[in-house]
Amino acid sequence: MEQNQDPTLDPLHQLELTISKLLRTGVLLAGMFLAIGWVWLWIQNGDMLSSFTTYEPKSFMETIHWALLMNDRPMIISLIGMVILVCLPVARVFMTGVLFIKQKDRVLAIMAFAVFAVLIASFCLGIDL
Repeated sequence: MEQNQDPTLDPLHQLELTISKLLRTGVLLAGMFLAIGWVWLWIQNGDMLSSFTTYEPKSFMETIHWALLMNDRPMIISLIGMVILVCLPVARVFMTGVLFIKQKDRVLAIMAFAVFAVLIASFCLGIDL
């Protein structure tokens, strides 16, 4: 019998297993989106490196807007994979805070949620919308 199917596991251990499953599934899902997008882009355009001759800085929202206007589905799929990959550590910090609350460890819970708040603030302040 698998260990994560054992009904005698305490709720904290179940939450730790849920966190690990979330991370594993998220990485696999992000990798799948990235691989599909990149292979599709390669099939559609052939030589992908030719577009990298000049660097044009664009904000994330500009890239999404351009991909939607141009109906560039491979780019949209790749961006979805990137967003999932970037959100995984943030979700991990949040769920760790929840774990600390369930363990009744207030100091570590406050620290985890402070890190979570700083991560969210850095994303909001650092993204050029």
